[in-house]
Amino acid sequence: MNNMIFDQLNEKQLEAVKVVNGPVMAVAGAGSGKTRVLTRRIAYLIEEQGVPANSILAITFTNRAAEEMRHRVFQLVNIPVKGIWISTFHAMGAKILRNDIHHLGYKNDFQIIDDDDSQIITKNILKDLNYDTKKFSPRSFYSMIEDAKADPMVLELYREPVKSVLNQVYHEYVSYLKKNNLVDFQDLLVLMIQLFRQEPHILRKYQDWFQYILVDEFQDTNDLQYEIVYLLAMNHHNLFIVGDEDQSIYAFRGSNIQNIRKFMKDFPEYKTIILNQNYRSVSNILKAANSVIKMNRSRIPKELFSTLGEGEKVVHFKAETDEEEAYFIYTKIKSLNKEGISFKDMAIFYRNNAMSRRFEDILLKYNIPYKVIGNTSFYKRKEIKDIISYLHLLVNLGDDYAFERVYNEPKRGVGDVSFKKMKDFATLSNLRLMDIIDESASFLSKLAFSRMMKFKSDMIEIQKNIENQNLLVTYDQILDKSGYMAMLKDYEANSEKRFESERRIENLEEFKTILLEKIKDYDTDVSNYEKLIGVLEELALREETEDLLEQNEYVSLMTVHSAKGLEFNVVFVSCLEQTLFPSSQSLFEKADVEEERRLFYVALTRAKELAFLTNARTRYMYGRFMENLDSQFLGELDESVLDKIGLSKPKNIKMEKPKYNPEPIVNPFVKETYERVEQNLVIGDKVRHKVFGDGVVVAIQDDKATIAFQKDVGIKRLMKDHPSIEKVR
Repeated sequence: MNNMIFDQLNEKQLEAVKVVNGPVMAVAGAGSGKTRVLTRRIAYLIEEQGVPANSILAITFTNRAAEEMRHRVFQLVNIPVKGIWISTFHAMGAKILRNDIHHLGYKNDFQIIDDDDSQIITKNILKDLNYDTKKFSPRSFYSMIEDAKADPMVLELYREPVKSVLNQVYHEYVSYLKKNNLVDFQDLLVLMIQLFRQEPHILRKYQDWFQYILVDEFQDTNDLQYEIVYLLAMNHHNLFIVGDEDQSIYAFRGSNIQNIRKFMKDFPEYKTIILNQNYRSVSNILKAANSVIKMNRSRIPKELFSTLGEGEKVVHFKAETDEEEAYFIYTKIKSLNKEGISFKDMAIFYRNNAMSRRFEDILLKYNIPYKVIGNTSFYKRKEIKDIISYLHLLVNLGDDYAFERVYNEPKRGVGDVSFKKMKDFATLSNLRLMDIIDESASFLSKLAFSRMMKFKSDMIEIQKNIENQNLLVTYDQILDKSGYMAMLKDYEANSEKRFESERRIENLEEFKTILLEKIKDYDTDVSNYEKLIGVLEELALREETEDLLEQNEYVSLMTVHSAKGLEFNVVFVSCLEQTLFPSSQSLFEKADVEEERRLFYVALTRAKELAFLTNARTRYMYGRFMENLDSQFLGELDESVLDKIGLSKPKNIKMEKPKYNPEPIVNPFVKETYERVEQNLVIGDKVRHKVFGDGVVVAIQDDKATIAFQKDVGIKRLMKDHPSIEKVR
């Protein structure tokens, strides 16, 4: 017997390793050692049960996780291990298709293309069909094609003219790939299912081949991945899944939390094993996390526990402003570092990337090394560098460096060849690039010429008006007249990658906050032109300092999505305000709020020893002043493990029935009289406003309702009985 297999396993982990046959669902809480269970189960099957290694299929989600699992198994097993399949879904698909894709009319030496290749092919097809690629975005259409491959009904969901165009492009794209023996990433799953469905003998071959199947992070599987697993395991039912509904946070990528319910239905004899001993966090952190996540209804109940000691209470610090919030985090990091906790053992989490900027600024100001994980530092993000180049061009139309960055961003029809001609002509003529855009620009096509002339005239017009308006208005004009914002909104419209576009738009809105903060420090007699030059100079010096601070010892900054799978001694979960975390869009659907709560749970359970929760009463964000309520998740925490500091706890909000008042109300600031309409609005009600559209009530206080509308409108505090507001039944 190999004692290494059973070493350091608790009772539930040991049970999960030893239950060999039939479907098993291991509900693995955060930090409960699921990888240890998976690898030891594989070793147990091979060494103690005599199962041939090539009869085992273990599936995980990243190449890194697969490599780690493979390494651990090889360390545990004393006998040579040959033929074991430990891979991602896509790697498994590639291997199976390499053997059997000829049954679908492809050749076995097919080439796998990446997303960039797929978008180029989509763009070429649109052009061949004489469609304008500005109007019909290749990126958006490729994302729709991906969806349609998984579910052909998607082709019927769109309105005209997109519906007709998509149907043509979809069939041309699929035909082109097959004709040229190409396979994209979605095909690795779709064609594998098609192979199994069309060729039953092929499915039987792999069903017989893989007698034992293990799937990691089952809560993150999408519908295609579930179908693959189901088809392979439908006969022998030897399926072992490891998952945790409480950590399902990737719905935006297509993961389906209901797959755990499908497993229960399709394999009704399943055995459930709850892995709830946490090996990461102290008890107070787990009690706090447990108290929040139990508010979700769609979950298998469990309570995480730890034997690592009670630990410090979770701290909630509420600041007056977002600047004070950032300063609090900085001072804590500094003092904890002096006590011996390294910077690398500390992390700041936030809901979305635009929120990193305030923390980057304060850490840089006080020389605390940091690194933005899973994303680029705020000031190095493409859209931020682009808008800074536009601003440089605004103060100096002869800035060739700035011009070269944005002359074709968004696309203005000037390709590399044309631009080289422009540069050569400018050099020979001893002119700046902007200067050569005139009637003699024969090196440009007619379309490119007209667009570049408009670009130049717009920049000159904005430059002329710079002293006649607020710089924030000038900023908006650049985004509007350049077409940059329209480009991002076009990407956002129908694309699965709309989240990337939304993040880029949020970053550009957040940059307005930077402008506002920096220009307000100037005297009133300083011109806008001088202010802008000063801001750009300060940003350039900041970037140089940022580069000097890069080293191996750093505080990690990241979104909570990026934090999944990581752990730190000290965690700061920031910006915990209603409409920020949970996000404003999530408030419209209960299922979305539950996903946000799971996200908060994931954030809290990354902390090993200390957890700090922070928010602010007021903040400047996305270029506007915000006064948000505390995140509802803060109110769901077990107060016995919570230490509140900073601003005092907000007053209780009254939830009383509104009193009927037949007298008309006159607003002294608006010449408008209206009759009061009795409406029993409560928190969570969906409403419709004649001007602002659909919204959700997030607070009621006296005769006022605080309502979260769609992102473009934001939070509004309105008379709750105003006839413009209609309660959606």
